[in-house]
Amino acid sequence: MRVLAALFALVAVACMSLAIVGMVTGRPGDRAGGLIRALAVLSFGAAVALNVLAH
Repeated sequence: MRVLAALFALVAVACMSLAIVGMVTGRPGDRAGGLIRALAVLSFGAAVALNVLAH
């Protein structure tokens, strides 16, 4: 379970990095940027939930 939580955390970090780069460069558009940020939040939430369940 901890490995899966770590993978979700890695996905969240990648999505937030992509979102930050997108905000700086102006790409992607508003809708895609929102989806990327939503995916990051969901991934982070899943990572936290799995980490709590693993303890």
